Amino acid sequence: MDTFQAARHPLALLREQTGLSHGAYAQLIARTHAELGLGTMAARREKIARWESGKVTPETTAQLAMAHVHQVPQTEALRLGWPDWLYTATGHADLLTAPWTCADALRALESTTRTTPRAVDHRYELLSDEQGIAQLTSSWLDAAAEPEWLPAQSGQRITGSTVAVMEERQRQLHQLYAAIGGRPVRPLADAELRMISDLSRNASCDQKTGTRLLALASDAATFSGWLAVESGDHMRAQSAFLASMRCAAAAGDTRRGAYAMCVAAKQKIDLWDLSGTRDLLDAAWRLCASSRPSPRMLATFASTHALAAGIAGDADATAHLIDATFARHTAERHDDDLDCTEWMTREVVLIQAGFAHAYLGETDKALDYLLPLFDVSAASEIPDRDTALVDVHIALVHAIAGDVDVAVQWAGKASDSLEQSPSFCVEAHFRRLLQKFDNNRHVPVVREFLQDQRARTKRLAAAASACEA
Repeated sequence: MDTFQAARHPLALLREQTGLSHGAYAQLIARTHAELGLGTMAARREKIARWESGKVTPETTAQLAMAHVHQVPQTEALRLGWPDWLYTATGHADLLTAPWTCADALRALESTTRTTPRAVDHRYELLSDEQGIAQLTSSWLDAAAEPEWLPAQSGQRITGSTVAVMEERQRQLHQLYAAIGGRPVRPLADAELRMISDLSRNASCDQKTGTRLLALASDAATFSGWLAVESGDHMRAQSAFLASMRCAAAAGDTRRGAYAMCVAAKQKIDLWDLSGTRDLLDAAWRLCASSRPSPRMLATFASTHALAAGIAGDADATAHLIDATFARHTAERHDDDLDCTEWMTREVVLIQAGFAHAYLGETDKALDYLLPLFDVSAASEIPDRDTALVDVHIALVHAIAGDVDVAVQWAGKASDSLEQSPSFCVEAHFRRLLQKFDNNRHVPVVREFLQDQRARTKRLAAAASACEA
């Protein structure tokens, strides 16, 4: 069974942004250390690797040399301490360290909307540390206890009817995503988020309308963040999730804050990274319990938690959480359901239960949930992206069971779907499936399939290069 990736240290991100190897980076820091009059320093690649492991903290003078290289004021490095000051160099530190006020929520929202989207896989660091996540959720709870809305004193006047129009546009964007996938919808969602951000900062309105506008900003930021995940733009996604949490806190809206935490946890699960995931889900669960619990919201949290437990190999917790998901889910809309949770249908509950059992290697149980989804009546209710994910996981189940011929057939369907509608999340699970296939590359049908996939990868890379040109 696959294991979770260890969360990368922020120093690894900064070093990679310089394009330097461990050895070259060590030489740069040693040279800078001497030029700043801090004395000589050994330039050993092993030293950098130990720092990036998180097990060794650099000496203060070494940190000052690094801060100089990455254009971070030495006073900030000393004030924030290791490794927190490293986030300042990424340009996203304010999302974690700024006060939890309405003004800072709007600044975080604006910062996110002005970030240039990336079209390639870009790893994240903001929510990669368990202690940082624990501090984040604690700060959220404190901030939401005393929500604050500071409407503009001048500017275009808007009313609840204007916000209602934008709320309906968000619902339509969610429907488009289900129908045609994330990539074509992402530019629309990002543009919508920019408009909502501009109005939140510049328009004047009464208290009720302002709070509603902040809640809409939280919804739009979470949705924009998830579409960034679908494109592999993970830093942008986490910036959006954090901005969403801040807007929800400023609005005093526990449900939307909880939902943003849950989606951030889902991103980490898709990246095979459990660090802090339980903290996010537990905090989301507590937030829901402190307000009027929505059955569909609680089912969303339980189902997401089941996926994490399944990948972690905790069979008992997975079974308990799947039972909790089915017990809480209801097809009928609840008065307190958020529009953004409409995707949590019974079909999705079955899909995620099947995935969780697949991660555990419980092949029969996984197929009991997944195969009925291809009945004519059920298949029409499942978006193409989810169908491709189901194909991948059914292939995984058969590969685990040793039925490689059948596994390749299902994997071929997923590959065809990715050609037509690329999705980072589907591609990430598909790559792990290929790693599983690699153990059976001596089987002719598997070897041929892997060769086809290598050709597909080259084809996609060439197409991406052509688009950039």
